Amino acid sequence: MAVAAVGVMLAAVCVTSGRGNAPDAATAPSAQDRMDSSTGPDITPGTGGSATTAQSWPAEAVSAADETAAGGPDVTLAIAVADRATGKFAGSMSGTEPMYSASLVKIILAVDVLQRRRSGLAVGAEDLALIRRALGPSDDQAMNLLWTRFDGPVAVSRVARQLGLSATGPPADPSQWGESLVSARDTVVLYRHVLDELPAWDRELIMTALATAPPVAADGFDQAFGLQAAVPGLTIATKQGWMCCREDRINLHSTGALGEQRRFVVALLSNQPVGRGYDGARETVTAAADAVRAALPASP
Repeated sequence: MAVAAVGVMLAAVCVTSGRGNAPDAATAPSAQDRMDSSTGPDITPGTGGSATTAQSWPAEAVSAADETAAGGPDVTLAIAVADRATGKFAGSMSGTEPMYSASLVKIILAVDVLQRRRSGLAVGAEDLALIRRALGPSDDQAMNLLWTRFDGPVAVSRVARQLGLSATGPPADPSQWGESLVSARDTVVLYRHVLDELPAWDRELIMTALATAPPVAADGFDQAFGLQAAVPGLTIATKQGWMCCREDRINLHSTGALGEQRRFVVALLSNQPVGRGYDGARETVTAAADAVRAALPASP
């Protein structure tokens, strides 16, 4: 990209094709409907009770991350957590705030291409290989080709409209895909659409590509931070994003699904001063991820 270095990555201890306790997509309400229909304390920012039950896990996780990972007055950390088994959702005060997507937009484009493929869009083996490269090793050159070939700005707008992603939109400069806008809440809705509503083949293409990503991205970025930080025995499927130095800020994100059944979906998005450097920015996101993991059951 002309103004930013952008990347994404994922690692996994193991990957399963099961959908866990999620309802069947043919009869279940959409991911957006499930998010909007959640009631109770879990949708109130910063509300964690003393008793951690299945109904309160997302709220406990958000509250713990908020308290643990305060990065300073000029740091914005947006948090969203959803439990696919109960439909509960919780978000921090900044959970709906738009931020530059960095490479998180690669998931959006992949969803759009795969959905339109089932409606007759010509998508060849080469295109599918590019999707896997963009999602797995986070190959920006692969994304550049897909962005141009499949009209990335329109794809982002189409998925945002379909899923009701109110903070998501294409970049002001159509050539700069990493400057698309997303929010923590919208990212959780997107993951739930992939996990609960896409056909099995499309879902596994995306999740397997993420789960088999190398530890170092195609651009050489070390991605061992946030949800990706090593935790023995924890099954994860995550996507990282980073971008610097638009408006003298670092955008560093860690998102993904935790557990063998991918029960918990977590989005940690941050906008931090460039003076903190990537090391300082990583510390904030990793502290938040550690707090989230500690608040969730060990074997979801």
